[in-house]
Order: sequence, then C-alpha cells, then structure tokens
Amino acid sequence: MTQTITRTGDGQGADTAVRPVGGRAVATERLRRIADPEERVVAYAAAAEEKVVNLGIANNVLLFQLLHDNVFSKVSLTEEDAKYVSPPYGEQKLLNTVTAFLRQRFSAGIDPAYDVYATAGGSGALESLTFALIHGGVLAPGDRVLLPAPFWPGFLWCFEQRPGLKCVPARLDGPDQLTLSLEALKRAYENSPEPKPKLLVLTNPHNPLGVNYDKKLLEDICRWALDKQMHIVSDEIYAHSQSTGTDGFTSVLSLDAYATAPDRFHLVYGLTKDFGLSGFRIGFLISKSNDVRKAMQGDETWKSLAWFGPLDSLKSAYVRRLFGTPEHPSNFPATLMKNYATNLKDAHDRAAATLRSNKIRYVGQDEQSRNAAQFFLLDLSAHLDSKKLPQGLELLYHEIDPREAALEAYLRTDAKVLLLPGGEMRCPRPGYFRLCYTADTPDNVNTAITDIAASLAKL
Repeated sequence: MTQTITRTGDGQGADTAVRPVGGRAVATERLRRIADPEERVVAYAAAAEEKVVNLGIANNVLLFQLLHDNVFSKVSLTEEDAKYVSPPYGEQKLLNTVTAFLRQRFSAGIDPAYDVYATAGGSGALESLTFALIHGGVLAPGDRVLLPAPFWPGFLWCFEQRPGLKCVPARLDGPDQLTLSLEALKRAYENSPEPKPKLLVLTNPHNPLGVNYDKKLLEDICRWALDKQMHIVSDEIYAHSQSTGTDGFTSVLSLDAYATAPDRFHLVYGLTKDFGLSGFRIGFLISKSNDVRKAMQGDETWKSLAWFGPLDSLKSAYVRRLFGTPEHPSNFPATLMKNYATNLKDAHDRAAATLRSNKIRYVGQDEQSRNAAQFFLLDLSAHLDSKKLPQGLELLYHEIDPREAALEAYLRTDAKVLLLPGGEMRCPRPGYFRLCYTADTPDNVNTAITDIAASLAKL
C-alpha cells in the first residue's frame, strides 16, 4: 500500500514522491529524470526504506567472499600509487599480466604493448573507441550504429550522447523476434536511411537473452559487415559467464573473418561482470586499429582518450593483486573463474527450477543454447492487461508501454522485487522483464521469484 505526497525539491519546483506506508518518501520525479534505467532502479533501491530485492541491475555477488579473502583484504598501496606515474590506460606491466589472461579466452595474438587499453569501465571503452574512430576519420557525428535488439540500454549513451552517432535497432527473427540472423541485420541495414550504418555492435554472450552465438553465424555476419565497409564492435564482457558447464562461447577475435581485416574489429571486456567488480568500473578496449592506438596512446597534439576515464592508482592496485605481476604472475584468476563456473551453474539451475515450478515463463527455457550471461528474460505478457492491476501506482518508467510500466510498479510494491522492463532494452513487444540471478544470493533470488509468483497469482 502506498500514498502519494508532494514536497519541495531543489528549487526546480515540487517533486512527486511515493512513500511506502511506514517508510520514507522516495522522489519519483527525481528518479524519472535519471536517463539510465539500471541506474534508476539502483537509486530507487537505495532510497526506499522498505527492503526491496534489486534483480534489475547486472551485478554479480557470487564471488565476493573469495575476492574479499584473496584481494580486498590484502591490497597495499605504495607511495608511487599516490603520484602521477602510470599512463591513464594502465602501466605496461599490469597490461602484460592482464593480457596473458585475455589471450586464453579471446586470442593468442593480442599484443599488450599496442592492442590493450584499460578504461574506467566498459562504457568508457565503448565511448573511447567511438571517439578514436571519429578522430581517425572512420566515423563522423550523425553516422549510424546497427544494434541487434534487444540490447543493453547503455549503448545509447555510449554512442549517441557525446559522440553524436545514431543507433539503429535491428529487429530479430523467429516467432518471438528474438533470434539473431544475418537476414535480420540485412533488413535493418537496407531499411536504415542514409548514411547507412558504419558500425555493427554485437553482444556475445548476449545481454539480456543469455545466449552464445555460434561460430558459423558470427562468421557470416562479420563477413557481410566487412563487405559493407562496417567496423565491428563485440561486447564480450560476459565471456566467462557460462552456466551449463559446457563452453559454447566464440570470440570474434578467433574468427577467420577477423584474420582478413583485424583493424576493423574491436573488442570490449571488463572485470565488472565475470569478476563481480561492477562498482570498480574496470574495462579494457582491445583493438589493432592504428586509429585506436593513436587516440588511446596520444601523441604530440592529442591527449590520450583514456585520460578522461582512466584506470586510476587505486583500481590498479586491486588489479595488480588480482593478476600478479610479470615476475610473479598469479593463478588466482583461473581459480576464481573455476569457482565462478560452479557457483554460476548452481545459481542458474536453482533460479530456473524455481521459475519453472512457479510457472513463470522465460525466453529460451526449452533451449539448451541459452546458457550464458547472468539473466533470465521473463515473459509476463499474459499479465499486462490484468484488470486487477492497482491504479495510481507511481511509475519509474515513462518511456515504455504504460501497461509494462504498471506491471513493474505492481511487482515493485507488492512483491518488493525490482526488475528491468524489456521496453528499456528495445524488446520486440511489451511484457518482457530482465531478472539478473547473480544480483543477490541464490537464496534471496529464489525467495524473490516465489514472491513474484505470489503477486502474479493475485492478478
């Protein structure tokens, strides 16, 4: 039960607020002004006095204890860490040790001296890449980016907000329009106005669909994109998040197509998801493009783009502790990923079983291929038009179908669970909701799913 109140804001007028009975007011108008929907659910969870379980944000808590015992509690800073010493994209020794790990997953041909640049998070890597390609004359403000939909909403700000590109969502194939195909991308490309897209962005493993794309599909797509003179960006930040114990992941850096034009492939990775370090915002841009190298390293007339979003000394200290040094490399990352595989499979299987037992449908529940990343994309479309949905719920999402926004608000207030509406990710129709099953402990996730089911049963 909620009541609506009004309070004076920060001189900009009054803010509508929702106050859970017995709780403090949460200014929903302020929350609505947060453009990023994931940031919005974090802000709501922080402001709400009544406990809500936030499964809408892509966090990973499964590795915290191991990280605490082996990294967090053992980091020590030196006097050098308090000085301007290392380049903003990471000192070379650190990049050498990180690259040794990256080579195992992506490509043995990654050169730590020229191909790898650390940034303040994956979003920083994406934006830096975009500015580098603009600086090199590959792109210009107003150029288009082809994005298979649904997609992570942060892409919009990475490409559009400061670089000035325009994102073109590509509707997919299949009965649910959630199956990536070359034909779907061709349609979106041909239907796009001029200038045609110059950048293709792939997410593999996929957020929010939880699928690895097979090598043949990736080969076909990338060869077509190269024929169209596009550059290819692959966001592979969930590369180690494989929940079935079998590894179906293929990096674009391992493709035959990559060998034909390596300077037109760009990979983004980070420690935020697989390593459970979202709050640290540590990303890596991997590229053999001379335009990227010049822009990221800087020269006599150009400041390194990493300077605007650097790997600072504190982050560097944790990365050194995590990966070791070239003289004393650590085997802890391998141990951590082995532990993660076990924990992820357990969390995935428990959540999937609870969803099935409560008859909550999710995309790909009958497909073995949807076994990657950290999400279930729930299909709650059957509840969109329920006449029992309470009226007057305060909505956090004003950009999407109002029925979807109302269902999100109902689950938030009745089940006390936050989910990310599919409309924010450009899902093909209303009614999808992303649930991140690594955002809380498996026990809490399963309790939250049960609470969602109980709330849906009331409709």
